[in-house]
Amino acid sequence: MTDNKEDYLKAVYNLGGNRKQVNNKDIAKVLGVSAPSVSEMLKKLLDEGYLEYTPYKGIKLTEYGEKEAVNIIRRHRLWEVFLVEHLGYDWHEVNEEAEKLEHVTNLKLEGRLDKYLNYPKACPHGSPIFQNEIGLSRYRTLDTLDVGEESTIRRVFDERKLLQYVDSLGLSIGDEIKVWNLAPYNGPITLRINEKDIIIGKEAANNIFVD
Repeated sequence: MTDNKEDYLKAVYNLGGNRKQVNNKDIAKVLGVSAPSVSEMLKKLLDEGYLEYTPYKGIKLTEYGEKEAVNIIRRHRLWEVFLVEHLGYDWHEVNEEAEKLEHVTNLKLEGRLDKYLNYPKACPHGSPIFQNEIGLSRYRTLDTLDVGEESTIRRVFDERKLLQYVDSLGLSIGDEIKVWNLAPYNGPITLRINEKDIIIGKEAANNIFVD
């Protein structure tokens, strides 16, 4: 399979294409490519059995396609762990490097990498690494908490600007937080952590996952 096809399968999975239909526009936005390019590649993946199409709804991963996407994502997340824990990368720097490495990793290397890392359960951003499947997240997003609710940050969506923003706020995986205030009209959220108030935007909170 080509690197380009792997990127498409991963994008479809990350958009929820293992459980619902996704559209060409969203795929184009995630990958930063043109609509005609998306249509051309999706046709190839449909012909090869990785995707199924429902008229007027969009495409979805087949069981075969989901298995392949999960394998790609698993390799990506293993490399993220390696880059952060052993090469000193910050969590917002690893995505591009892991993107390159995932494409050149065979099963033998993947297995040895997993063993070397002592079989990690999650990547640096809190996304799960399972042995055979990624699985659906059991977490809620931070913006769904009500005033007074307490929780723990478990995962942050792997997007460079978001990770840098979260870093600038001093938030990290494992932090225990309490929602102190919700500004009206979809305004920012005030969190209380160790007697310190942190104000975070609603859009960012929608991409942070908690217990």
